[in-house]
Amino acid sequence: MGLAKLKTSSSKYAALVHGGSRPIPFPQYADDPVGFFKNELGIELTNEQTIIAESVRDRPITNVKAAHGTGKSFIASLLVIYFLFCVGGVAITTAPSEDQVKWILWAELRKIHGLHKTKLGGRCDIMQLLFSETVYAFGITSRDYSENSFQGQHRQKQLLIEDEADGITPQIDNGFIACLTGSDNRGLRIGNPVDPQSQFAKTCKLDKRCLTVSAFSHPNVSWAYELCADGVYRLKPEVAEHIINEDGEIKPQQEWPPEFPRDRIPGAISIDWIERVRREKFETSAYWKGRVMGEYAEDAADGIILLTLLKQARSLYDQNPQYWDAIAKRYPWRLGLDVGDGGDPHALALLRGPVLYEVQIHPTKGDLLDTERAADIAASQIKLLGTGYSIAVDNTGVGAGTLAKLKKTGYQALPCRFGDVPSYKKKKQKEEPKQKFTNLKAELYWQFRELLMGGRIAIAPLENEEYVFQDLTATRYSTNTKDEIFCEPKDKTKSRLGRSPDSEAVIIALTNPMELGGVPQDAATALQAETNSEMEELHKLFS
Repeated sequence: MGLAKLKTSSSKYAALVHGGSRPIPFPQYADDPVGFFKNELGIELTNEQTIIAESVRDRPITNVKAAHGTGKSFIASLLVIYFLFCVGGVAITTAPSEDQVKWILWAELRKIHGLHKTKLGGRCDIMQLLFSETVYAFGITSRDYSENSFQGQHRQKQLLIEDEADGITPQIDNGFIACLTGSDNRGLRIGNPVDPQSQFAKTCKLDKRCLTVSAFSHPNVSWAYELCADGVYRLKPEVAEHIINEDGEIKPQQEWPPEFPRDRIPGAISIDWIERVRREKFETSAYWKGRVMGEYAEDAADGIILLTLLKQARSLYDQNPQYWDAIAKRYPWRLGLDVGDGGDPHALALLRGPVLYEVQIHPTKGDLLDTERAADIAASQIKLLGTGYSIAVDNTGVGAGTLAKLKKTGYQALPCRFGDVPSYKKKKQKEEPKQKFTNLKAELYWQFRELLMGGRIAIAPLENEEYVFQDLTATRYSTNTKDEIFCEPKDKTKSRLGRSPDSEAVIIALTNPMELGGVPQDAATALQAETNSEMEELHKLFS
């Protein structure tokens, strides 16, 4: 259901149920949400939920990163109840999908209202809570509207909530901010910190008062853990010896000593769940950091190019630039050109041997001459290099004209079509490859990942390093039923970044073969050959 339809239906529904406005039942708690929850609803908040409630009362916008199962949607639903029946305002909630709106926050809200319907009044449906024409709440999915659809939602007393905020797009968040213009408006973003490139992650990074809710702060588990010297929470020895069985798993709670607390809040975070995650995902994983610690990891769990690896490659170069430059000079330049047209810029990546030296971003004009200008940019750069080179051009779309112009004018240009079959399928290898891919794009991305992981590529200082690293780490991957790796659709990557990933020019450049001793080789094979005695001699010379 779209926003306009919801607005119409909710006002008609309010008039039908109540025939107009009426006094709210608990105005005395307008400045005391915690007291309202305790005294009128019989709900005692955790310490972290108390901090969240008071922050929403006092601050224009509250951002909350929360671990899994810590009651984030529960406190959000309580705040909707508070804002309607104590403040007398309007509340709008959203989440990335309809199921998340309907069956997470609003499931909690329907339950709370159902238990206290006589005291609160009003009528609650699947995603509407109506008290009067001026006091109501409704939920919508972020897919139901664009930034423009949020425009005009200005009221004196208004609460906007982004639940599961990690999945909210920048466009929707822009609309969210635009509506919180009044001094009595309040906004709450709350969610699991999973995707370090999400709009929510960027917002939390900038917010010095962003709240973090760790699993270890929850009353179900806080009594059992201690913070160790290495910064990791572990079970207290005196607890562990009584609740861990001989297989290293947590015993059922009925087998615990009677003096040990049981779950104070059934269904919330538990010791058993934390310890299973520790065993299966490990304390150093992005999963642990996001879902247990309530913090963003540097790397997305399903990211194909990891930020930590890119930083490692930068550090490798800085540790001994003369060494890497000496190796690079043994190779011709490899260029990758990602052609833009109008909205997206051109990107030109320059690699030499195992070193990425530059990623240039050139704006476009959208005047139908951009593809020719891209060829001119590449040609000018090749002339400046003044040595051996090869250039690969993404010619899936607008790049076809650029590639044609480069070839017609005598440049060594190769096509790169991400949708092509991977190289091992073209070679018709008899042996099954160690890793399979759906197409060339996935293969090239994975090749770059393995070069980074093996410390076989270095990155020189880049003028636009943060921009390039954001682009390279934006693409996610998965596997299909044939156990082939594939990259997510580019539209998803663009939605996450808020732009096209221009630095794919780096991946395109890998299409060019490296040449070692005059023999063309793919990047992985050539760089493996660098472990020979000649490379060792260079290392001794520059170390």
